[in-house]
Amino acid sequence: MSQPTARKPHDHALWLINNVDEGVNGMCTLPDGRVRDLPGPLAVGILTVRSNLAIASELVAVAEALRGEQ
Repeated sequence: MSQPTARKPHDHALWLINNVDEGVNGMCTLPDGRVRDLPGPLAVGILTVRSNLAIASELVAVAEALRGEQ
């Protein structure tokens, strides 16, 4: 069993955002790169996830800016 990777909270937030984004992209695209035809409820869920990722990315950017001021 591999050891879990220790990350600082900021680095973990970035890792999590990127990891979820990769997973969503995998659900939305076919192996040849074309966009997959998704049912309505799934598409709404994916848009919600992407919206939350955008908010999380902005919060990380604010945290970086605040950290830089100190």
